[in-house]
Amino acid sequence: MENGNAFLSGVGRDTLPQDFPAGMRVLVVEDDPNDLEHLTQILERCGYKVTAKASPREALKEVEENGEGFHFDIIMTVVHGGEEGDGFDGFDLLERVRDRYPVIIFSADYSKEMVMRTINEGACDFLPKPMCYQEVRNIWFHVDMQRGLEVDDPDEGVEGPSNHENPPEIK
Repeated sequence: MENGNAFLSGVGRDTLPQDFPAGMRVLVVEDDPNDLEHLTQILERCGYKVTAKASPREALKEVEENGEGFHFDIIMTVVHGGEEGDGFDGFDLLERVRDRYPVIIFSADYSKEMVMRTINEGACDFLPKPMCYQEVRNIWFHVDMQRGLEVDDPDEGVEGPSNHENPPEIK
């Protein structure tokens, strides 16, 4: 497709690429360089096209600069329980993009308060760190849900380890 777009807004299941979810565009935000590299590798191994950013502010800039004719299908961003960073965190990114993209929040703080805040502020899911391969592999499910498509078995047609294998963890 033109400009690397894997999906167009308002498409139905029958108009998605035959190899869906391969080619789905993921914007991932992680401030730890090792974790970012590892998560990027796993997402790519799942067949996703990944744009990796080291901060929510960089991710927002990417979204705003490339808004016309270019989009992401889903955004994954890290948040922290404490006060960290430059005052613009994953929750700020969520607030700015949640009306356009499904957003998955992930964090090492998976307290009830953190999970509830995530969902209450509009994220489509919360994933605790370390994430398992299976959770990362099935993020396409949220793209289907947002587009109002009929959601089939999340494991059907997806490459990678089966449910019965021990896939690598993302720290």
